[in-house]
Amino acid sequence: MLNMIKADLYRVFKGKALYICVLVILILATISCYEMSPGRIGVQTGYATENSMQDQETIDKINDTNSLQETREIMKETGSFPVDKAQMGANANLYYFFIVVVVIVLVTDLSNSTVKNTLSSAISRKKYYFAKLFTCLLLCTGLILINNYGSYLINLIMNGSNFSSGILEITKLTLLQLPMMYGIISLLVCIGFLFRRTATFNAITLPFIMVVQMIIMGIATIFEFDVDKILFYEFQYVLMNLVSNPTTTYLIQTLILAFSYIVIFNLIGYYSFKKAEVK
Repeated sequence: MLNMIKADLYRVFKGKALYICVLVILILATISCYEMSPGRIGVQTGYATENSMQDQETIDKINDTNSLQETREIMKETGSFPVDKAQMGANANLYYFFIVVVVIVLVTDLSNSTVKNTLSSAISRKKYYFAKLFTCLLLCTGLILINNYGSYLINLIMNGSNFSSGILEITKLTLLQLPMMYGIISLLVCIGFLFRRTATFNAITLPFIMVVQMIIMGIATIFEFDVDKILFYEFQYVLMNLVSNPTTTYLIQTLILAFSYIVIFNLIGYYSFKKAEVK
């Protein structure tokens, strides 16, 4: 199992995909720090960090300017707020980089049938599954740390300490978000083992977050539910809410949800792979 992990890490670091992911993450972090506002993929929410608490006059000024430099000056005049913390609220964007990791570590092997050669060399399916899972979690954790601490350093250099939440706060928020991140990575690994084809995997996972959000909103509209209460435990919402001083009750609830994801999706993924015919 350890040799499998080492071989996968060697293959990944020898290739270009992971380095491209890191480069794109740092470019996006730099753009967000310069704009002093994180970009989000998916349904926008009512979540508010300090940088969104502006009076109407300030909002009107921002809307009236087409210059990014002028927008920066207006944002700075409103007072200090933690830009890096706001960026961590948009960490659901890392989901798309997790897809890349799962593809290069797992789905490519399954899709190209190289898994058959691995299993024929005295490697059990159990060891294979958990070696792939651990490698995906390890590499994705690296991307999370690069994103969070890279954003912190870039923001500190670009915007100064008045717009930084501090290294200890970044560390705390990273630890709070990790369980839910691991839950979604477990989901991706599960989908990889269930469908075992790169094209199918990409077709399911790329639109997954937005499709789930749209389904939830559609159900809420039809049955007249409070959509915010339902979305409160959706992946993107959870990551945003975890950086906005959540209550102890909410932390416990999201932790239970995250560990449920980890256990359920890995059980499904493992037993589907255990019973699958490997071609």
